Amino acid sequence: MQIQKYLDLDEDAQTISCRQCGETLCDAEENYKEYSAMRTGPVTDAGPAFEPPEKLLGEDPHLEFRQFFCPSCGVLFDHEFAREDDPILHDIELDVDGMTA
Repeated sequence: MQIQKYLDLDEDAQTISCRQCGETLCDAEENYKEYSAMRTGPVTDAGPAFEPPEKLLGEDPHLEFRQFFCPSCGVLFDHEFAREDDPILHDIELDVDGMTA
């Protein structure tokens, strides 16, 4: 079952995997970003397609742009803006038990 453009949920195995290459990342209840390859950089790395980050987020020098990739094939799963010491956002939380009920 597709849960995001490049992420699948295997309901039987209860795991999350890359739709591009099939690499299993983690159990369905875990944060896939914790098992992804992560690149961090300044908020300006978001590129010109975004509103200027400092306009949206202010001039906080501790903000960073995080990108999350498949550790096997390198496809980009997601990105987020965060302070350097913030935990990785757990943005997809699946109720696997509720799906099988």
